Amino acid sequence: MMLNKDALRLQVLADILGELSLHDSTLAYSLTELHLGGDPVNSLLELLNDPVIEAKISQEIDARIASISTFFGGDSEVNPLERIREEIENIASLESELSSSRSTVTGLITRVNKLHTTLHKELLNAIATIPPSLNDEHKARNALLAATIEASLVKLSLMKAQAHKEVYEFVSDTRPEATMMNALSNAYGRLKSEAECLMDEEQVLDSQIEEYTRLMQLVEGGSGQDGFGQIVEDYLRVEKETEECKRDLRRLGWTEFDGQTL
Repeated sequence: MMLNKDALRLQVLADILGELSLHDSTLAYSLTELHLGGDPVNSLLELLNDPVIEAKISQEIDARIASISTFFGGDSEVNPLERIREEIENIASLESELSSSRSTVTGLITRVNKLHTTLHKELLNAIATIPPSLNDEHKARNALLAATIEASLVKLSLMKAQAHKEVYEFVSDTRPEATMMNALSNAYGRLKSEAECLMDEEQVLDSQIEEYTRLMQLVEGGSGQDGFGQIVEDYLRVEKETEECKRDLRRLGWTEFDGQTL
């Protein structure tokens, strides 16, 4: 990076004068006239011919050099101006590297933009081509699955028909009349007959239970255990009196009565 030393000196000098004018109204007035003038270089040279201003500028420059010298190493033997020149060169080198880096980054941005455009086109192309192919593949798989299910249903129907034929259309080799239909019919007939017999038995049992209930009511006489006990007592009394009568008849010489031996 090439530096215009004269322009740099003028810029530094103008900065120093600007700072000094903050505390010197006369210098500030002179700088105002300098800016309003047509030839700033000649006007600045005329301003520097003033011994007072020249002394102030010299003092300010010495103060700045001392400050720079302290910043770059204090009492180092290296000339501060040389250090300033080196720093300026370093700054120029850094600016060159920065410019190179900026160019590299710009190139990368351009490349990324191009890649973005390319990838966007490829994405649109993929969106336009891949889903239809996947859709066709899914349709084929669904069709295959549907065909497999239909074949399985047909196979199940065939197995059902075969099982029905083997069970219900079975015919014995030795007894052709002994078919499954006849066996089922006979079994149904037997079960029906057994059901009718059970119903008849149920009716008989119901009638017996009803008669037994009536007999119990008759025996109990409507008074529970007392009625039944009275019947037993009467029966025993009749049996006892009968035996006594038989003994009396035997004493009287009767050996038979009404065809029965006494």
